[in-house]
Order: sequence, then C-alpha cells, then structure tokens
Amino acid sequence: MSVVPEIRLVQNRCGGTSLVYEGRAYKLKRAARKKYWRCSQDKKGCGGAVWTNLDVTTVIKRNDHIESCPVDEHLAYKMEKRATGKGRDVWAPGKAIPKTAQSSPGPANPGTV
Repeated sequence: MSVVPEIRLVQNRCGGTSLVYEGRAYKLKRAARKKYWRCSQDKKGCGGAVWTNLDVTTVIKRNDHIESCPVDEHLAYKMEKRATGKGRDVWAPGKAIPKTAQSSPGPANPGTV
C-alpha cells in the first residue's frame, strides 16, 4: 500500500498562500491551465518546482531540489502557527491591552503648565 503525499495550502507570514508538499514550501509563480509553484528556497539556488492542477488537488509534474534544500515534515504546522501569531503574545483589535503596556496619561499639551 503506497502513501500519497498530502498537498496543503497554508497562509504565509505576508498573508499570501504557500503550497506545502513533502515537507517543502512553494510559492505560486504562474496560474494558467495549471499552477506553477517554485521552491521557497529559489533565491538560494534551489530549482525545485511543482506543477498542480488549478484546484491544487493533484501534482502533475515535479523538478528536483538541490541537496542543501531542507525538508521539514512539520513545516505546514509551523507556517500556520507563524501566520496566525499563535504562540506569541500579539495584540489584536478588540483584545485588551495588558496593564504593563499602558502608560499613564500625561498633560494634553506638554508645552504649557
């Protein structure tokens, strides 16, 4: 019985969408009859790429990665955590400001006494 690798679309830190497949992240470069995704390490010389159908349910073709391109089986989880800010104390609208972050109100016009 063969294991079919999972294709996941994950929000990245910039608010865009990345594809995570076999422990590597890909950025969308083109979408016409099929979608062309480049390895997120392309600036470091990795030529890894994936072509998917428009629905991103099937991988049609792949290009190999360089040997130094890291594989991380938990990459999708880490990217989701980074994009949502979970694990860090991030202020969001509607969230109360902690007492330590509040400053005491000063005079309305500091030039006049």
